Amino acid sequence: MSRKLIINADGFGFTFGNNRGILECLAAGAVRSVSVNANFPAWEQTPQLAEQFPEVSVGIHLDLSVGPCVRDPKDIPDLVNASGQFLGPEFHRKALRGKIPHEQMVRELTAQVQRLREAGVSLTHWDSHQNQHLYPPFFRAAIEVAKRFEIPRMRTHRHYLFAAGGGRCLRAWLHLLTHPRRAAVYWHSRRMMRRACRAGMRMADRLISPGILDDACKYKREFWLALFDRLPEGVSEVYCHPGYPDETLQANATYVDERLKELEVLRDPAIAEEAERRGVELISFRQVRA
Repeated sequence: MSRKLIINADGFGFTFGNNRGILECLAAGAVRSVSVNANFPAWEQTPQLAEQFPEVSVGIHLDLSVGPCVRDPKDIPDLVNASGQFLGPEFHRKALRGKIPHEQMVRELTAQVQRLREAGVSLTHWDSHQNQHLYPPFFRAAIEVAKRFEIPRMRTHRHYLFAAGGGRCLRAWLHLLTHPRRAAVYWHSRRMMRRACRAGMRMADRLISPGILDDACKYKREFWLALFDRLPEGVSEVYCHPGYPDETLQANATYVDERLKELEVLRDPAIAEEAERRGVELISFRQVRA
């Protein structure tokens, strides 16, 4: 079997600084897939991205917790505050307590997908901001919308813990054994992926996750070279967040300064060259069989 890797840049459309950084990474060649936040003003640059890089897979980064809504706030009153902004951390608590009607989540997610489709963007896959679709209420709504709009692929959450320093990330697994809450998240993620497969979703074989206790940071060149050397056979996905920090990012995210560090690594054309030299084929979601 061959070794294939999707490097997906999350958060195009989140901020104009993100857009600028992701476009630089696409031009460099390693990043060949993006996921778009459709509910922030910078989403409007998505059609130009699709035109400039037609071979790149463009997915939607579904969002129900951060920033402005797309649907009329009157139609989704339990999802937003008086200003039409999502509820932030309060979304998690309300969703898990069943306080957000399924129909309201479906309405907003539908509006986000329609915004991109009406702009002429063909969506190849879906995932979500901060992976919040793993909350069961969000998951049910997302699957319903993805099937309605025939978006057949999604991010997997069959995690493959990777240690840049070598081995199968034993230290990270030991960490899971002593942190049952995180271990429960990993178990729940795999369970949700089984449900996604039964719903007809297609995805990569695994999601590369840097080891918790390992010095495996996506903003370090050494991480990528080690990954290319020891990537398992089959199709793997790893997501990244390159971008130029700006005011919008500072106001809505916690992962901020690291984005510039990731950008500095992934805009280097040598990263794609090293992948090829080490026997890894960089692909997009278009090549994941649907």
